[in-house]
Amino acid sequence: MSRPLRDSAKRSAIRGAFTLVELLVVIGIIAVLISVLLPSLSKAREAANRTACLSNMRQLTTGWLMYANEHKGALVFAETGSASDPTNVDKQDGWVIDVGPMQNTPEAIRAGLLWKYCKNPEVYRCPSSTDKFNYRSYSIPTYLNGSPSFNTPVVTKLGPQVKSDRLVFIEEYDERGFNRGSFLQLPSGYLWGDIPAFFHVKGTNMTFVDGHGEFRIWTDRRTFKAKRFPDPNAQQPNNQDLRRLQRDIYGK
Repeated sequence: MSRPLRDSAKRSAIRGAFTLVELLVVIGIIAVLISVLLPSLSKAREAANRTACLSNMRQLTTGWLMYANEHKGALVFAETGSASDPTNVDKQDGWVIDVGPMQNTPEAIRAGLLWKYCKNPEVYRCPSSTDKFNYRSYSIPTYLNGSPSFNTPVVTKLGPQVKSDRLVFIEEYDERGFNRGSFLQLPSGYLWGDIPAFFHVKGTNMTFVDGHGEFRIWTDRRTFKAKRFPDPNAQQPNNQDLRRLQRDIYGK
């Protein structure tokens, strides 16, 4: 190759290469694009998880209704104990059974009375759950055939008192490290019983007797700080989130 041709090839190679400044500019643009896209991707993932969670809860509600239909209207027991447990004062098997080392595990789910109607442990868990102590994310209100020892109203069968707009399943998180039993709320007053889970940041999923589901966005900031009695944050006067939840469970 003649020298002029070699020089021309060398200049072409130099023109085709990136300088360090150009590389840094490209890397900077990529970083900016990632920072812009990540929040959108995170929101899309959470929206998908919230939808999947509601689907789980609708399946459980269908199973809950199927159990009642097969048992002449009798509701599945909302607590999570075992009839064979000598310490269980209710002497009934629960919709899931938390006994010994299998408390709030897939094994507890398989042992429960609702397993026949929903044979997939993942249906019992919210995809957005951050709870490392409890496999199961959902609970049934005490009102729907929970333990009468809590001195709150309880119904045991489908009937006029179990209207279509009554709450059946709700996401629950127990800060004590276990999620056993039913979802307990008093029918009146402004004292929190069990606390909804806030896996979806601003709200909580729940389903109702007629099978529909709802993502409830909480409007009182105190709700996100609520704790069980006797914690001071259990008492929240005029909290309309709590009042609406009481209506969902017990009616007006």
